[in-house]
Amino acid sequence: MASGRPLVVGTLHDRKGIAVVKNPGIRLARELDLLEIRLDALHGMPLPESWALPVIATARHPLEGGCGRLSLATRHRLLEGALDWASALDVELRSSGELAPLVASAHQRGRTVILSHHDFEETPTVASLRRLARKASGEGADLFKVATFLRGQGDLLRLLEFQCESTDVPVTTMGMGPAGRFSRIVLGGFGAPLCYGWLGSPQVPGQWPARDLKALLSEVLPA
Repeated sequence: MASGRPLVVGTLHDRKGIAVVKNPGIRLARELDLLEIRLDALHGMPLPESWALPVIATARHPLEGGCGRLSLATRHRLLEGALDWASALDVELRSSGELAPLVASAHQRGRTVILSHHDFEETPTVASLRRLARKASGEGADLFKVATFLRGQGDLLRLLEFQCESTDVPVTTMGMGPAGRFSRIVLGGFGAPLCYGWLGSPQVPGQWPARDLKALLSEVLPA
């Protein structure tokens, strides 16, 4: 088992989540490590002027769970604007070629670039995941994120094998579906550097409440 604990990311995608961030009685800096701001889901809503934690900004592709069926141009604009306040950008690997200038700009401004792949139907083979990781590395990823639907034990074992491999770029994996919660603890224990949970309300099956997740990981994984 890898030493240490993953950083816990609280995903913000609705008005309830914004209310949590704005609540002065909630000390997020003690309970979480990072925030993920879903710009596609929050499009048109007023955002806080500052954040209590470092932020990963993303504007999800419609085919990978994005809200509002936003165009590439709109997602580009939202992510480009986020470079002023985000520490990292998450761009779907399927869009990384079209958004290559944005990836380059993020690097020029010292931001971390996460290229990601989301599959809400199945878990690809390990060979397929390796190919995706090589593509992510070649297109400028500092981290490759994979989230897949787990249909059985074999799917989790594939993610675990991939997480534990030596790849061209660091990877963080997580499962969705009925076994998603269990998978996030297991994969976090075996080297996934980030572990995601929700703020406000859940969005996909298999997510933990982010603030509970941080407390749980502190109990079950070594520091």
